[in-house]
Amino acid sequence: MSDDGTHDDRQDLADGQVPDPARMADLLAIQGLAVAYAGAVDDADWDRWEALFTADAHIDYASSGGIVGTPAEVAAWMPDAMSIFTWTMHSIFTHEIHFTGADTATGRVHLLNRNGVEWKGEEEIFDVGGFYEDDYVLVDGHWRFRRRVERTIYLDGGGFAAMLREMIAKQQS
Repeated sequence: MSDDGTHDDRQDLADGQVPDPARMADLLAIQGLAVAYAGAVDDADWDRWEALFTADAHIDYASSGGIVGTPAEVAAWMPDAMSIFTWTMHSIFTHEIHFTGADTATGRVHLLNRNGVEWKGEEEIFDVGGFYEDDYVLVDGHWRFRRRVERTIYLDGGGFAAMLREMIAKQQS
């Protein structure tokens, strides 16, 4: 906390600095936002999912074969896109958060999305590994995503993963 009672915008808490109590609350809220995102995807609760973003947020799932758009556009696309999976289990790890202002932050969080998919008559496990690059903003006492870009590192898990890797490679060339 600065001398005037406001947050010290220069705090880089990801490098081990002890946060003041208000910043600690912000850290926990942003981490909770990321967990809520994973839960909303696994529950296929697209209204809840969309509410985690600002209305004008930028979402980019292109690296895993998805679309780029606003929360409303992506929320409309998600039910059909996710219907191929028989189950999903989205996990997040190693969440690094940097505050850029009193009510703004950036972050990177590692992800492992494990999914069940029936492909050519066989049940497969399909894994997506990578990280999200995020921008967060505090809106009416709630931290929200202003930008979320998925950076896929690997797709693994049988024929479905091989098909998707090939499709993405063609799109990128």
